[in-house]
Amino acid sequence: MNNENLNIPIPDIKFEKFFPKHDTIRDVVETEAWDEVYKHYFEFSENELDIKINETKEQIEAYSQERQIKEIIKCVNDFAYFCTKYVKINHPIHGLIPFIMYSYQRRTIDGYDSNRFNILRKFRQGGLTTVSVAWALWRALFKTDQRILVMSKTDREAIAAGDVVKNAMFNLPAWMKPEMGKHNEHERQFLDTGSVIWFYTPEAARGKSITVLIIDEAAFIQDMHKHWKSMYPVISTGGQCCVISTVNGLGNWYQEIYHEAEAGKNAFNIIDLHYSSHPDYNDPTWVKSTKANLGAKGWRQEVLGDFLGSGETYINGKVIKELDRSTRENYPLRIKFQKWLSITKDRDKNEEDTGALWLWKEPKDGHEYIIGVDCAEGVGEGGDNSAFQILDMGSLEQVAEFYSNTIPPHIYAQVLNEIGYYYNTALLVVENTGQGGAVISNLQHDLAYENIYFEPKSGQPKAGVTPNRIKRPIYLEALQHRIINGGVKVNSHRLVNELSTFVYNARSKKAEARKGKHDDLVISMALAIWVRDSQIRGIPVGANAPDEITKIFKSSVYEEIKKEILEDSPQDWLDDKTNDHNLMPDDEDILSGISFDFRRRNENLLKEFGW
Repeated sequence: MNNENLNIPIPDIKFEKFFPKHDTIRDVVETEAWDEVYKHYFEFSENELDIKINETKEQIEAYSQERQIKEIIKCVNDFAYFCTKYVKINHPIHGLIPFIMYSYQRRTIDGYDSNRFNILRKFRQGGLTTVSVAWALWRALFKTDQRILVMSKTDREAIAAGDVVKNAMFNLPAWMKPEMGKHNEHERQFLDTGSVIWFYTPEAARGKSITVLIIDEAAFIQDMHKHWKSMYPVISTGGQCCVISTVNGLGNWYQEIYHEAEAGKNAFNIIDLHYSSHPDYNDPTWVKSTKANLGAKGWRQEVLGDFLGSGETYINGKVIKELDRSTRENYPLRIKFQKWLSITKDRDKNEEDTGALWLWKEPKDGHEYIIGVDCAEGVGEGGDNSAFQILDMGSLEQVAEFYSNTIPPHIYAQVLNEIGYYYNTALLVVENTGQGGAVISNLQHDLAYENIYFEPKSGQPKAGVTPNRIKRPIYLEALQHRIINGGVKVNSHRLVNELSTFVYNARSKKAEARKGKHDDLVISMALAIWVRDSQIRGIPVGANAPDEITKIFKSSVYEEIKKEILEDSPQDWLDDKTNDHNLMPDDEDILSGISFDFRRRNENLLKEFGW
């Protein structure tokens, strides 16, 4: 978010106290303090300049009928005028005060008025729910046939949103108050305009016919993908949607819609707000205190609106962000098996989601490939996915991927058999628990696939791998190490989506998919990487190591570690560049007739292959 206000002077007097010292708003904007400080946080329309700041409710009630009509016309045409003069809100410190909007709140309303779909990334306690509900009240009072739903994550918060309308209407002059129908904590009916505002949770809101949908704290609403699917049809033919939220990490509906809007993949208009736009928060003292009270994660989530800092992803958030950027437009070369496409309750598929198998690179002669395999039941929506990842064993590039929750295990084994032979009889690394046992049995006995990985054991080796509580963290560490150090080339945005919801659970002390999400692509990739790395480690001493082995020593992470250790350290006395030859042996120090020799096992055979 932009922080353009951070260098603006901090007000000496709170605007709530400065404002009432003047007769009209025009008097306010003509002061030196306005030019130096307050104009950076507030603004007023031409209509608002002649508003009498200290005019009492009794004086307003006594307006002539002609004046009342003029005032109503001004309110109809100018939401800001309506708020400044007629809407009262309860301030936690200053009590009942006029609703003087900040500039960022006006910009928000401008976005609402100009775009059908808006998504707002806000900071905590910025008054965005309040201004949105006040805007809903204004529409219901002065526009006909408005059917507005304010959707909150809990019933308590829905009632609190309704209280904003209740308090505002209580303080309206009698000649502006509408005739009401139903008037309770969840519903306000405006008989004069035929409008209604509802305040509900997603479950209670089903079946409503609406023209404006306001979703509050969308990132924290459970099953929001499912709720959006049921809500969207009723606004798709001309309705409006305003999504308001602080961020809540990665992998939720709000984050996905926001980033799709950034990429131009949906119709949502993004409204980003920075805490420095609020005069009370653009203050180093407040910043220091709030950081201390919220903690690092709370500060990034509640104030900075940082998607990456607000979760606990197993892979560092910055790495995931870079992977998201590099894979978002990296469409597969070929897409196959449309019939086995996963059935999901999530949002509508992207254009590239037209098949279970994605291929980025065709097999090359002389290249070896490895396939990490995770198996599932194939029961469709709600079940896990059968997934496999194909890596080039030399370059560690992801060349293909399969992902389906509908394919039965016996058909899955046939797909693995054929794709394995297609990729030069690739090494199949199959999880041998659950449905994996059936898949391995099919591959071994029915299909006679000839390159299945056998896990070394003290007794009889067993086909496949067993990711138990001891081995699973080892497999995942191999994945984490390779991704963080850039040792594996990821091509799949589906995999990145899973990584963004694959988190470390502090309660269970294990890395796992967030509730309601899946980790099948992550596990299959981890299996492929771990087995591949295990085999590479078996290269004899003295052989030329592949670039992937030495790549870690060239990574930015390793360079930072090396720099940190060597910085300010004394000069290495064994450095090749030293001029001190006292430690070098003279001829007389070398014992004649003694030689040291080391022969490897199968020395002649290894030399024959150049090792």
